Amino acid sequence: MQEGLKDGKNDMKFYYRTSDIWNAMYADCEAAQTSIEFEQYIIMDDSAGKRFLELFASKAAQGVKVRLMFDGIGSRGILISPHLDKIRKAGGEIHFYNPLHSYRAFNPRRWLPRSHVKTMLIDGRVAHTGSACLWEIMEHWHELHCRFTGTGVADVARHFASIWAAEEKDERIRGTNSADVTAKTGYAVSAPALHINPIYRQLLTQIKGAKKSVRLVTPYFLPPHRLRRALIRAARRGVRVEILMSAKTDVPLADHVSHSYFPGLLRHGIKLFLYPFQVLHAKYAIIDGAWATVGSTNMDYLSLLKNREANLIIRDPAALVDLCAASDAYLRDARQADLQYVQSRPWTQRLAGYLGRCMKEVL
Repeated sequence: MQEGLKDGKNDMKFYYRTSDIWNAMYADCEAAQTSIEFEQYIIMDDSAGKRFLELFASKAAQGVKVRLMFDGIGSRGILISPHLDKIRKAGGEIHFYNPLHSYRAFNPRRWLPRSHVKTMLIDGRVAHTGSACLWEIMEHWHELHCRFTGTGVADVARHFASIWAAEEKDERIRGTNSADVTAKTGYAVSAPALHINPIYRQLLTQIKGAKKSVRLVTPYFLPPHRLRRALIRAARRGVRVEILMSAKTDVPLADHVSHSYFPGLLRHGIKLFLYPFQVLHAKYAIIDGAWATVGSTNMDYLSLLKNREANLIIRDPAALVDLCAASDAYLRDARQADLQYVQSRPWTQRLAGYLGRCMKEVL
């Protein structure tokens, strides 16, 4: 499969392993001349996180403008890290999205939304976005991450400008970027505070208009009603609908709840596949081989309805060929889940799945 493509204006490269993603991001940060802007859900105070935190401090000391936005819960592991003081003393800025202060800890309604975004911008011209966090236990996971220049980078720059403007005014981040639906590559950010998710809206629109195929790749599949209905209707009109997910993730209850949807989906002819090697943490959708969305968005309630998320919207033919080839390779190694598979699962896991649906909106 290809790992990069160029069309004269864009330079886009996909990465599928976490370690490769980290190395690519690190190399770009190391080469930064003017600025590093980074929004990340999870960065830990371990070997993976420290490597970047030390680099951020070093680059800030060199005069590079370093601005970092970490999620207040996902990145709670670095809240007391001494590396943060080093970055700040060197002139870098660090903010935590929706931090869980003591008075909020006892009010679960205030725990959401989270910033699940995983986007980096270097010198205002090189962007990274995808599914990868900075946590050493994820080093060998399968991800999907894109490094790109050209089309789409301006959207990323506007996204970061809105973040820092809101922070300076001590306001809740409310801005949203909607990708140009006619562009080969666009960048979209959901805005939960406004109850708007352009990523979900475009995904539903594309599924409803699908003629040949719908392929979803996601570690966690807890689909809201509108998504389930769109997939079932597509299958009924003869569209080949395939859902590829990880056989096992880091959230066992979410796995059981995902499996509880299998019987209903299988009855409508939807094809289900489970990837058995490591965790498949990639998150993307391909419709008719002509449209795709790639980024941080899982196919679940949290990503589609509650959290801040960031995805690329891709119509570039060369990029789509690469994405299709990657998902084909995963499918060849995956196990197809049928009704016999569903019925063979231990009754305790099946029961946990159905009972766990009461928590589906927060898993």
